[in-house]
Amino acid sequence: MPQPPIVTTILLIRHAEKNALPPADPDPHLSLAGRSRAKLLIHVVGEAGITLIYHSHFIRAKETAQPLATQLGIATIEMGDALQMKNDILANHVGETVLVIGHSNTVPDLINQFVGAGSVPVIAESKFDNLFVVKKWTPGAASVTRLKYGKKSI
Repeated sequence: MPQPPIVTTILLIRHAEKNALPPADPDPHLSLAGRSRAKLLIHVVGEAGITLIYHSHFIRAKETAQPLATQLGIATIEMGDALQMKNDILANHVGETVLVIGHSNTVPDLINQFVGAGSVPVIAESKFDNLFVVKKWTPGAASVTRLKYGKKSI
């Protein structure tokens, strides 16, 4: 009798709102709105069974991950390359639910790694309210669902 497929769930968001000042800062902290959105993740995905949070090396991604990771008592891992992240998830977290906190360019790239090219539209620089749910079945099929969370981005 064949084994039922194993589903890995990857939740993907862009980091929360960042400080706009000073404008030349390449690695700004979260703004007040961003800190509020990061805390909202506890309510939105806090009971989703997340076992690990991936984030980029930027402060805003780490600060977005921190409240949820603290609440859940789980680890975070810094990893920025989409292919490396996909491979790590599929090698070490099959059947689990993980959260990925990326950026307007890296979130679509990672989704496309799982689902296929052209699966996700461009994320505008002013958008912080997207929550993508990727379901990856072994041996191969994948799907993506786009949701919104928190206050609507402008």
